[in-house]
Amino acid sequence: MKRSLLLCSILIAVVQLAFAGGGYKDPQTPVEKRVDDLISKMTLEEKIDMLGGTGFGTKPNARLGIPELKMTDGPVGVRWGTSTAFPMAIMLASTWDTALAGRYGWAISQEVKAKDRNIILGPCININRVPQGGRNFESYGEDPYLTSRIAVSYVRGVQSGDVAATVKHYATNNQEWERDRINNKVGVRALYEIYLPAFKAAVEEGGAMAIMSAYNKLNGSFCSENTFLLQDVLKKEWQFQGLVMSDWGAVHSTLATANNSLDLEMPNGEFLNQQKLLPLIKAGTVKEATIDDKIRRILRVMFRLGLFDQAVSEKPQADGAPQRSVALDVARAGIILLKNENNTLPLKMSSLKSVAVIGPSAAVARTGGGGSAMVNPAPAESPLDALKRMCGKSVTFNYAIGAELPGQITPVDADLLSPPNDPGKKGLLGEYFNNEELRGEPVVRRIDPTVNFDWGERSPAAGIGADSFSVRWTGSIRATESGTFELSVSTDDGVRLYINNQLLIDNWNDHGEEAQSVNYVMEAGKSYDIKMEYYQNLGGAVARLGLAKPSEDKIPGVVALAKQSDAVLLFVGDSHLQESEGFDRPSIDLPAAQVNLINAVAKANPHTVVILEAGAQIVMENWIDNVNALVEAWYPGQEGAQAIAEVLSGTTDPSGKLPVTMPKKWEDCSAYGLYPGANDETEYSDGIFVGYRHFDAKNIAVRYPFGYGLSYAKFSISDVKIAPVSKSTDNEYTVSASVENTGDVAGAEVVQVYVHDDSATVVRPAKELKAFAKVFLRPKEKKNVELHLNTGSFAYYDDVNRQWATSKGTYEILVGTSSRDLPVKETVRLK
Repeated sequence: MKRSLLLCSILIAVVQLAFAGGGYKDPQTPVEKRVDDLISKMTLEEKIDMLGGTGFGTKPNARLGIPELKMTDGPVGVRWGTSTAFPMAIMLASTWDTALAGRYGWAISQEVKAKDRNIILGPCININRVPQGGRNFESYGEDPYLTSRIAVSYVRGVQSGDVAATVKHYATNNQEWERDRINNKVGVRALYEIYLPAFKAAVEEGGAMAIMSAYNKLNGSFCSENTFLLQDVLKKEWQFQGLVMSDWGAVHSTLATANNSLDLEMPNGEFLNQQKLLPLIKAGTVKEATIDDKIRRILRVMFRLGLFDQAVSEKPQADGAPQRSVALDVARAGIILLKNENNTLPLKMSSLKSVAVIGPSAAVARTGGGGSAMVNPAPAESPLDALKRMCGKSVTFNYAIGAELPGQITPVDADLLSPPNDPGKKGLLGEYFNNEELRGEPVVRRIDPTVNFDWGERSPAAGIGADSFSVRWTGSIRATESGTFELSVSTDDGVRLYINNQLLIDNWNDHGEEAQSVNYVMEAGKSYDIKMEYYQNLGGAVARLGLAKPSEDKIPGVVALAKQSDAVLLFVGDSHLQESEGFDRPSIDLPAAQVNLINAVAKANPHTVVILEAGAQIVMENWIDNVNALVEAWYPGQEGAQAIAEVLSGTTDPSGKLPVTMPKKWEDCSAYGLYPGANDETEYSDGIFVGYRHFDAKNIAVRYPFGYGLSYAKFSISDVKIAPVSKSTDNEYTVSASVENTGDVAGAEVVQVYVHDDSATVVRPAKELKAFAKVFLRPKEKKNVELHLNTGSFAYYDDVNRQWATSKGTYEILVGTSSRDLPVKETVRLK
């Protein structure tokens, strides 16, 4: 009897153990089995509920213990409270350092975990085709190979920290103009050779857990319901196993979206919800198996991140020392020395007594661009302050702004504003609505002393949501003196401004923070009726109203300062008000005020160094010949001021290389005449000839070529050998070279390898980047580098047979230090 009871107990225990071992709550069970088990326990209604987000997360399920998958922007730092503002993605690409890109991704993962989030909405890897593109600063430049290498390292770095990376925006989101409606007409070959390779690499090599579909249409179909992109390429051809989410508000249908492989509608389930999906499932037009696949992908990410197995661990510190260290290293390595005549740089601080620090970006920290990639850092140091701190013991630094940056707002003083029917009070009447149309009765009425708000992603008032609200400010405004005044507004999103019922500014659409102004004649002491209407859709919420006298001519005073100084450091460029999500730059030239400033100062003092802070290409033909030195500092993040000061003073060698071509004029670029497009369409008839491929094909002179950058060190490349890999069946070649630092300072050089098809049976670029290596060398040090090529390095996409192909015959291997400095040429023959 006892033996029977013992056997029975053992049997029960075995059954219980087997049941526990197969359940989704058991961390020892393989992920796919856990996913299967959990899906089997979910009702159809519960599944559908998970297909729509909650703002920045997925819907949790209390019954089954399914947690929320918590997301945060963005690709260059965590947009969730105060976080480390890393250098912009364009600067990361300028490092040409894949190991550093991996550290960058890891550092972002630490910030994500510090904020108790699980998934970062980055990297952004769209190709820089249109230099005006508002989000170019978020991406890695014009070349698919360089973009791929940086993207893979970034993704691996993020996910090594148990955070999911979201690769975006899939695909061809190369401009912000009409991004919600534009139909990009792109040939298949251009897609495979230019616009998709980085996504493919991020999926197949990087193991990215999430992809974000773009706002735009591609060849007639919105990317969030695009069969070719999401089904044929991503999930079938590349065998992507993760989840596909939409960009925020980028879904336009229920049936097409459900059946064409989008898994998660963000920020909510406007189209993928029970009311709209259940009837389609019951009618058989959407299969429940299709819904199961979407849930499987969401849960797979959750299980891989360990969200069901919460281990108690110490959270990293937001904006901690390790993250700041990475931010500083990227800024140091991404600064590019573009011009240095007469060895103007580095500055010889010991021989200088006074330095003029001039320009609209000298005394502020331009950490980054605008929109969803804009990070709120702790107070960051300006270049002026960094120079004073690091070099100011024996050198006097004198500052002057010289020129205002477009879009800067001087808030209206409350003393100049009065609410309606109450002239004794100061400010404007603010009426806050819980909709975007100023409809119905306001939820909140209050007197706002001035309109100068940056609510971020928070509610502006009790009872008002963080998104989808509107405000009307009314009252009167007066001036203390007579004359012409500049009335300005800066908002994210729409705005209208009226004076005496006259509509002066109308920008009533979704966009990142964008400034507009108008001149208006006012009489001293006279009151003018004012009305400002504003709505906020998604993301950041900014509303500012400004009043200022038009800028006076500051040039004479600045010229005097330049003349009496030993050297001039001139900080010019753009800001988040010119480069942002939601709109494109109106021009790739510097504003006229800055051009005039550069030319006047350079004429007054030949020892003028221009430091350019911007997120994309700048045309510089109307001033570059007048300056001796030019430093491209991009938007260098919160630690960028120190990196700039180090490069200027020679503490750090500039080792960055251009990830884009600097053209001589916009008319020379491949998208000229094709951008912005007409009738909500834009033709990509430049095909595969984007960036340096285009300039080479048209034999167009450029200001600075792709891959270019100077150094304080001096390098030589020798003993270049190109040899086939023995017994390889994949056309593998090894490219080896010796790199020597022949100079007196430590530095880094980037060895670049390009391939040219001598036997092409189709039109091909003159050359394409296919390998590179960054080499760090002490003075007089020599190192050997070894790079690798294979069949993929020689292939083109055959859009007739829909497959990759190579020409039989000879190829030229070109080795050098930029796309137009390739002195070593060797020929190989493919089998």
